[in-house]
Amino acid sequence: MSSIAVLPGAFRRDPDRRRVLTRRRVLGAATALADQASGAEGGPTVPELATRARITQAALRAHFPSIDAVFANLYLDRMRHLPLNVDPSIPAARRVSEQLRMITEIFDDEAQLAVVCTRALLGEDDNVVEIRTRIGEELHRRVTAALGAGAWPEVVTTLETLFWGALLQMKTGPLSRRSMAAHLETMVSVILADD
Repeated sequence: MSSIAVLPGAFRRDPDRRRVLTRRRVLGAATALADQASGAEGGPTVPELATRARITQAALRAHFPSIDAVFANLYLDRMRHLPLNVDPSIPAARRVSEQLRMITEIFDDEAQLAVVCTRALLGEDDNVVEIRTRIGEELHRRVTAALGAGAWPEVVTTLETLFWGALLQMKTGPLSRRSMAAHLETMVSVILADD
């Protein structure tokens, strides 16, 4: 007679998987709400988002401490899912410009979502500081990969500052994301003119 061995804990739920699924559901609900809220001054609220994600407000706050943290995380999530294919045979200025253009145009077809995410990233919410740091780390990874080995740290820092300045200009100025992507390309070619 044979028996099936069952490992202790084999039927326990994976809390990390559940957390990841809940966060995905919240980010999906945030995307849908922002798209629907065209022209709404404040953007989506915690109660609206909790209802849309089918979780309690307390559960939402357990995953994201504020509404701005939700949208900043959404930006980071989209940024991390961008491809990072670097072709060393093309000039560094073009490689960097391609990366910055992809990041700048993350929400190219979702204008209202772009506004809400940019507002969240550049706002005063202390809950977003650590997320901005992670976005900065992802930006650094992409810029250094595009520049290749031996890039001067000062050049990397200048290009990163260029991106944050462009983001601020998009929030406060009349430039569209596509126009800003073209301006970024010009500025990158000036910085890396000797390449």
